[in-house]
Amino acid sequence: MNEIELFEHRISELENSVKILYSKANDFAISQAQVNIKLDNLLISLDEVKDSISTLKNRPSLFWDKLIFAFIGAVGAGIGTVLLTFFKGA
Repeated sequence: MNEIELFEHRISELENSVKILYSKANDFAISQAQVNIKLDNLLISLDEVKDSISTLKNRPSLFWDKLIFAFIGAVGAGIGTVLLTFFKGA
């Protein structure tokens, strides 16, 4: 092999190496984009879970509020019944 053929062979090998390197870099960019999409979806799901947990935390206080209002209503109805019974009998 003379010197020109040697240089042409080396340039050809370098071109192949650059193509392979570009392909790997492109594959990495694609896989990184997929990871970013999955991470975004995970963050959205995490926010939904946080909202659900917050709703569940607030439910006991709502339950107690309803229970207190029901108790006040029952006491009021009882007092009203007693007063009606008292004034009806008088």
